[in-house]
Amino acid sequence: MSKERFSVREWQERFRAGEFNEKDVGAQMNAGWYDWFCRDSALAGRLQRIAPVVMGITEPAILDNYFVCFKNNCPLNGPLYDDVRFEPLEGERDGRYFLVALDSPHEKPGHKWALTAERSGFDEAEFGCGNVREMCEYINDVAHELARVGEEFPKEEAPKQAARTPGKKARKRKEPTR
Repeated sequence: MSKERFSVREWQERFRAGEFNEKDVGAQMNAGWYDWFCRDSALAGRLQRIAPVVMGITEPAILDNYFVCFKNNCPLNGPLYDDVRFEPLEGERDGRYFLVALDSPHEKPGHKWALTAERSGFDEAEFGCGNVREMCEYINDVAHELARVGEEFPKEEAPKQAARTPGKKARKRKEPTR
């Protein structure tokens, strides 16, 4: 991953300008890839598939206070899948770190996109859905909660999905990678 950290807002501008379109590893590391198991030449295409969730962020709480990095995961059982990690630009994580996985074999069927947040623990997804538009809407809806600095995050307050889909609980995450 590039040592340069820039805001999600700046990442969006660079993405729109085509800065991350090149297939070379340097360009992809500048985009934020820091760990992968796929071919180097596949990173640009994988970025195009996961970028819509970053591009759908509109809330300044995330746009101006986070940076993104990308990981291509290799579970012991199942296909490779990607995630984008949202890290605070400054200070400690303090419950603010979250990630969005695309096509994780660990999620419920139909949950193409899954958000896991430090504030609600990493054992299960806080929110899962079938399309990127719904995921972006969720992130933008809870942006101020996700970005709160140094506050406690009571477990019962964090998962908003329970209010949207009563009685449905995400599977436990199993994240073995090689």
